[in-house]
Amino acid sequence: MIELLKILFLSKFVLLTPEPITINGQHKFNLTESIDALNYNARLNIDVTAMVGEFLGTGVVEELDILSERFPKGSVVVHLIESSAGDKITLRSVGYSTSKNSMDLSFKYPKNAELGKSYDTIIIESNVPLKEVVIGWANSK
Repeated sequence: MIELLKILFLSKFVLLTPEPITINGQHKFNLTESIDALNYNARLNIDVTAMVGEFLGTGVVEELDILSERFPKGSVVVHLIESSAGDKITLRSVGYSTSKNSMDLSFKYPKNAELGKSYDTIIIESNVPLKEVVIGWANSK
């Protein structure tokens, strides 16, 4: 019951990049307001539509194939850091999603990580140049 109340009242989506950005190699975000995971559905989303948008409308299977070809597993890694304690969680497992208007990479909070921790720094490392992407943190589904 408490978990449900947390999700209802505390869940949110935080846009980390108000404007699209390009990441070549590594990008560090020092957050003015920390993020946390209320449950294991928390995730970092990277909207890559600007890079692969020409494939929108080709069908879900083809769109997901394009995402997995352009952004293979392991090519993008996300680190969440709690600076005060020096704790770091790495999000390696990428999921792909597509909708009528967007194509996204999604990095879920790992099931072996502690819930309720606050993170004030995010580092994204990418072997693939990420051009004109929009990045956000979603706290629950």
